[in-house]
Amino acid sequence: MEFRDLKYFKKLVETKNYNETAQYFGVTQPAISSMVKRLEKEIGTKLLFQNSNRGKIIVSPAGKVVYTNAKNLITKENSIIIEARRANENNFRLGYSEIAGKEWLASVITQLNQGHLLASVETHEENSHQLERHLREGKYDAIVFSRLDNEKLSGIKLTTLETFQYNLVVPNNSQLADKKEIDLFEIGDIPLIMRHKRFLSRTALDQISNKIHFKPKKKLIVDSIDATLQLVKQNMGVGFLMDIAVSNYPGVKSIPLIPSQQVYCYSTLGIREGFMPNEIQQKCLKILKGF
Repeated sequence: MEFRDLKYFKKLVETKNYNETAQYFGVTQPAISSMVKRLEKEIGTKLLFQNSNRGKIIVSPAGKVVYTNAKNLITKENSIIIEARRANENNFRLGYSEIAGKEWLASVITQLNQGHLLASVETHEENSHQLERHLREGKYDAIVFSRLDNEKLSGIKLTTLETFQYNLVVPNNSQLADKKEIDLFEIGDIPLIMRHKRFLSRTALDQISNKIHFKPKKKLIVDSIDATLQLVKQNMGVGFLMDIAVSNYPGVKSIPLIPSQQVYCYSTLGIREGFMPNEIQQKCLKILKGF
């Protein structure tokens, strides 16, 4: 059984199209057809069914087994390539999300500098969803990012560093600023300032809204935490951010939501499961795990 055939088969099952699979690999359509015949002959059973040349491809139970195992093998191959390349590189690549970086980055850099490791470290800021994907792809050796729950992530070892809460951010001179907690329905006609869907705070807000069937009468979508805070300060609306984002920011106040609407966020250290750190990378990880 050739590894190349397993790659072809995996792609064919996903596309359900011989021509599209052939184009993806830069081969002819008959080459993909021959691959299916080879695999079926080697395994001794049908993997795919098709009523006609243009009929829908149906994956047999045996085909599903081959697909699942081929997918795992290809993932393992990619992991071997990524980790082998990283082992010979004397640097440490760290990704972090906006809020997580604001909380601890300066302290981490100080510790790395004291350990004479700073010259070996690359840091990059991205949103949490991108960080997860890029960690798996090998762009980073470790990430510090925010999550909405404590569920496991495939291929990533997780360590919770700190817990935060999403609150409503209101102007200091607003009547809402006098409250100890706020029900989202209390904002009425006040515009709700929210971030784009690619950000975790928006995901958290959407989860609450769907749960309680809340829909703001007015909304304003912005791209950054600073823009949100500035607009709230100028009485342009109320925001929805992690409590730590509002710490010591003048002119605004962070108010918890009522218990039934509260959402917590976890600052988390993520390391690729297959990562085998060299000496420099081990030293950097040791400092990260100490925070």
